[in-house]
Amino acid sequence: MKYDYGFKLNCVELYKNGRWHETPEGIGQKNFRKRITTWVKIADLHGIDALKHPTTCTEYTVEERYALVARVLAGESQKKCCNKC
Repeated sequence: MKYDYGFKLNCVELYKNGRWHETPEGIGQKNFRKRITTWVKIADLHGIDALKHPTTCTEYTVEERYALVARVLAGESQKKCCNKC
């Protein structure tokens, strides 16, 4: 399920105020709350604008792609590699 920027922003603000957004239909409460905490971490790490949907795909050079693959093969998780880009 995709959520728009305003919805994510609202969920993050509620979380930071010690409250949870009501769980939408079609997703379990545990999974939805985990998604909110992920949004909070993304916003803290990269800024609130990182929650917006990308308008273009990022183009990586061959060297950059090789470096990312090498990090994954060395044991670093894909998620950590993506967060550092």
